[in-house]
Amino acid sequence: MSISASAASFERGPVALTYLDIVLVLVAAVPALALGAPAVGYGVAAAVYILQRLVSVEADRRLAEMTDYRRRIGLGVAIAMTRVWALAATIMIVGVTVARADGLTAALVIFGAFSANFARSAISHMTETRRAAS
Repeated sequence: MSISASAASFERGPVALTYLDIVLVLVAAVPALALGAPAVGYGVAAAVYILQRLVSVEADRRLAEMTDYRRRIGLGVAIAMTRVWALAATIMIVGVTVARADGLTAALVIFGAFSANFARSAISHMTETRRAAS
């Protein structure tokens, strides 16, 4: 997905669909914690994921405004890699400092939210491509 298409989809899509991954993280917290998921692992992973996702939305908006295409691509890749490293570091830190079960919970929360966002992004990109083609 191009950076500009990604940023444009945030502006045009319904808010609930744009932030579906965040909504899923928050809604899944109730049954997960009620069924005994480690609270620290879930809470830390949810907080870090939501924070990095909101930062990513703002970064995509600013990248879309950039006129230098090479710089935009370079910064976009750097931001995407930083997001992945921040999430991976969160999983490792929680797993080492708290407990392995908390680390596993953090990994599952982040993987689930990241997957939901990836699927939403792919579907959004496919529908935009089809609209542009017709």
